[in-house]
Amino acid sequence: VLSGTLGATASFVAKLAFAPDSPVPSAVHAYCIAKLNTLDDDDDVLSWMWVCPSVSLATRGICLLCMIGVNAIMISSFLDGMEESGSVVGTALSTAANFSCSAMYGIIFFGEYVPPIWYFGAALIAMGMWLLSSVTLVDTGVDNTSTKKSV
Repeated sequence: VLSGTLGATASFVAKLAFAPDSPVPSAVHAYCIAKLNTLDDDDDVLSWMWVCPSVSLATRGICLLCMIGVNAIMISSFLDGMEESGSVVGTALSTAANFSCSAMYGIIFFGEYVPPIWYFGAALIAMGMWLLSSVTLVDTGVDNTSTKKSV
């Protein structure tokens, strides 16, 4: 579940970095312009106008680095989860958590509309996650690998 949440977080940070209407670089750029407008001399303002696009670009770069870092942590936790609960259960739980968290990020931070039927589907996913997370693996001691005899 942690890896799915981290994957959704990485996607959220990537959207902040690369979406044309991203609120973070836009807010940084607007703040920079407002600070430049407080300068008294118009020549100073014109000579410093290059700073605001550079600061906005640097903000996007920081978001990109954060996305890469969160993805690295996500891969590590995904591999740990698959080792702990098996590949099928680990993948299903990670995907379900990613789906749910991505939608929540969209609703909370980007004001995206989600139809009411989505909430029913999300409840079914949550129930499936609960069922999968309550499964325990039993070691039967039987080796399921087959050996071929060469002729």
